[in-house]
Amino acid sequence: MKLRWLGHACFVMETPELKIFMDPFGEEVPYPGINEAADVVTVSHEHHDHNAVDKVQGDTQVLRGLDEQTKKARRLEAEIKGAKFRTVPSYHDDQEGKLRGENAIFVMDIDGISVAHLGDLGEKLTDSQVEEIGKVNVLLIPVGGYYTIDAATAKQIVELLKPDIVVPMHFKTKYVESWPIAPVDGFVQGMENVTRFEGNEATLDKEALPDQMQVWVFSM
Repeated sequence: MKLRWLGHACFVMETPELKIFMDPFGEEVPYPGINEAADVVTVSHEHHDHNAVDKVQGDTQVLRGLDEQTKKARRLEAEIKGAKFRTVPSYHDDQEGKLRGENAIFVMDIDGISVAHLGDLGEKLTDSQVEEIGKVNVLLIPVGGYYTIDAATAKQIVELLKPDIVVPMHFKTKYVESWPIAPVDGFVQGMENVTRFEGNEATLDKEALPDQMQVWVFSM
């Protein structure tokens, strides 16, 4: 399975049978534009930098983590071409959604690999959320702060979930230099087994998951 970062919180996972887009962004986000098709699109919440499903081509099935009427996070379960999807409700801020609303954590089982995309998580995880998320092989986690959890809180969540591979997202890069979010350096500082990729993709194999946790930092 291939994992590719398109910038911000947008990732693509691809197997021979299935292509999944996570949190596609619109034109307001100054990363290179999205111009490809997918089978499934997951949307953690309904902000323009995460829900631009119209940018993804093809006959896609959209899985929205928030109820379209109430904008409340919901517990969703789906199975598409053998891949399993479920959501864990959370908040976009540390004030129970009063500032930025709710957020859905997507947990996906694809080719025997458990992937958790935390969306724009803005709060520490509770014990019940950690239990509901369960075992995670690959954790896609925001680390830039301001709109989401910061590096310190992200590290605490990593300790709770104990994934095999951590992939930070939602941090400052050359494309979003004016945004009030921090670069990835504060998150990786002091962490072991950090790999900074020269590109934005890597291959995942359930038979080759690391014995010790690794941190993968993609670049654009």
